[in-house]
Amino acid sequence: MSAFEAALMRLGDELLGAVRRGDWAVADAELETLAQEAVGAIATGRGDDLAALARTAARCHTALSLQDDPGGDAMQRLGQLRMLALMIAAARAGIPPRPAEALPATAGAVLSALKGGPRTCPAIVEATGLSAEEVGGILPELRAAGLVRSWPAGRLTVNALESG
Repeated sequence: MSAFEAALMRLGDELLGAVRRGDWAVADAELETLAQEAVGAIATGRGDDLAALARTAARCHTALSLQDDPGGDAMQRLGQLRMLALMIAAARAGIPPRPAEALPATAGAVLSALKGGPRTCPAIVEATGLSAEEVGGILPELRAAGLVRSWPAGRLTVNALESG
C-alpha cells in the first residue's frame, strides 16, 4: 500500500467516524479534502491515485449506505460521496483499466457471487465472506474493467455481471 493509499484510508476512517459522531464540520472537511485530491489527480492524470480515490469513495459510500436509519445529514454526505464517485469514474473512463488478470484475488470471489444474478453490496459481502471494505474497494475496479455494471436502487447499489 502506497503512502497516498494509507492517507486515503485514514481520511476515509475519519470521515466515517465524523458521520457516526454527527460531527458535520469534520465530515465536510474530510469530504472537501477527498474532492480536492480527486481534482488534483484528474488535473495531473494520476490514474493510480484516481483508482485509490475510487476505492476510498466506494468504501465510505458502502459503509454509510449500510447504516440503519442514517438520518438526513448522513444521507447528504452519502449523496456527496456518490457525486464524487461519479466524477472520479468519469475521469477514469479515459484511462485504460487494469487487465482482468492484474486485479486482486478478491475480484474472483465477487465475480463468482454475481454469477447467480444481480446483488447489492451487502448480499455480495454475505455470499463471499469478504468485508464491506473489500467489496467496496474492488467494485470500482471491476466496473472500470468492464466486467460489472451497477445502478442505484434506493440507498443501495445493485451490481451485476456485464453481459457480453
